[in-house]
Amino acid sequence: MKKDYQTLQQLDRALKIFRRSGIYDRVSTKLSDADIMVLFCVAFCDVNQMVKLSDIAKTLKVTLPAVTHKVNDLVDKDYLEKVPSEKDLRVIFIHLTENGKKYVESIRDDYYRPIEQLAIHLGEEDSKNLLRIMNKISEIGKIKI
Repeated sequence: MKKDYQTLQQLDRALKIFRRSGIYDRVSTKLSDADIMVLFCVAFCDVNQMVKLSDIAKTLKVTLPAVTHKVNDLVDKDYLEKVPSEKDLRVIFIHLTENGKKYVESIRDDYYRPIEQLAIHLGEEDSKNLLRIMNKISEIGKIKI
């Protein structure tokens, strides 16, 4: 297969523009992006009040030890709490504390504003296409080259 260097060059320039676009210039917070992603995952996935560490890891596509470390930090900071299952004490559910709920509520709109502006600018169809493409790109990390 012959390499199309013009296309590769265009993709390279487009990715550089994307990185410099300011899309990720988010509101300054006292927590890291990783901490916030865990909090948002618990907040937005917590429909039935039954979120486990493994659910968070699967949703965020990270390892269980990484999630365990972040959750423990957020428990120590009083944003999350661990609640044992009444049916099976080996199962631990993760919930937002009142402090965690207030924090998520206070930053949610500002945190997602740059992405919301991008989605508005792109429109629904292009936003869905970008998401499809970004999901496809994320699969590259799973492939051993």
